[in-house]
Amino acid sequence: MNTPYPTYPRLQALLGAALPGLQLSTTAAEALEVALAEVHEQAPPSAFFARLRGIAHNHAADGQPWRERQLSEARGRELAEATRCLAALSACGCVLLAAQSAREMDDAAAQCSPQVEEGLLHAVVVLADHAGALVEPDACAPPL
Repeated sequence: MNTPYPTYPRLQALLGAALPGLQLSTTAAEALEVALAEVHEQAPPSAFFARLRGIAHNHAADGQPWRERQLSEARGRELAEATRCLAALSACGCVLLAAQSAREMDDAAAQCSPQVEEGLLHAVVVLADHAGALVEPDACAPPL
């Protein structure tokens, strides 16, 4: 009967295909696996992934859960998404204002290209339409 070879997931993730060729002793492999596990537990969570988890849990643009009561989960998710759209809309507007200022005050090298400004304007329109659709009361919902 074959004895199963111990697996070291963190060590395998770190070294990949090179791990089998290293021929580490079990003691060394276990020590490295424990050290990698401790580092992983002490590492601060990534802001990127924390934000993605927040979005999945209906967090609004400010990173907080939607606070209104007596909303269905779907409606809370729509309103939280609307606040994120509006935050993105505000950011696009700020960049467009800065581009306008650069066009008026700076030389040509410091200006945004027309394609960038056109893309930002298109993003503003799409974000505004999407936010508007999200905050519109559901046609199927019973009247209050």
